[in-house]
Amino acid sequence: MRDTIKPALEPHCKTGHGFYHDTTAQLICPVDYDWSNVQHRANICSFHPDYLVTADCWPYFLYKNKEYDPENLVRGLFKNAMLIQAFKHIFTSPSSADSETGLNNKHSQAHVAMLLGMKSICPRAIAYTAVQLRFALSSCNSWCIVDEDFDYEKFYNNMITFFKDVHTPQEQVEISDLLLWWNWCESKCGKLV
Repeated sequence: MRDTIKPALEPHCKTGHGFYHDTTAQLICPVDYDWSNVQHRANICSFHPDYLVTADCWPYFLYKNKEYDPENLVRGLFKNAMLIQAFKHIFTSPSSADSETGLNNKHSQAHVAMLLGMKSICPRAIAYTAVQLRFALSSCNSWCIVDEDFDYEKFYNNMITFFKDVHTPQEQVEISDLLLWWNWCESKCGKLV
């Protein structure tokens, strides 16, 4: 489940992350653009007004296997393995993110989910995780609400709107299935509380 990033990322300095590193760039690139396209890449890096990286377009790291289907915008959305690992790292423990089987048996302290009394995974926890992962992949060295053209608060709110603003029975089923899937994944790695 763990991919090796090449070239390796500098752990204590993020200036080589984000759009300065091919792997992190592919992950945070908006699905409207193709990072492997040299012209798209140049336009993104030069802040071309038609290629701005904003919170209004989902990044590839939100999609299962980084695969976006323009014919079905929600297929694989919020099902990326890295997003799940980040969730486990934040809410259940760093060791659970590294483990295929879940929480470490030597775990002696209460994890964040337990301290918060989380009984299931909710949209806000997924959105919070996505914001933290997006920031971790970026080249921004310290937290800020707006990083260049990318607004983290808007990104968070867009995700919450996605989960809450359902208009059809089909959309409701898709959201319910997605949350059930997240909770199924959590049950494979250890209980929240």
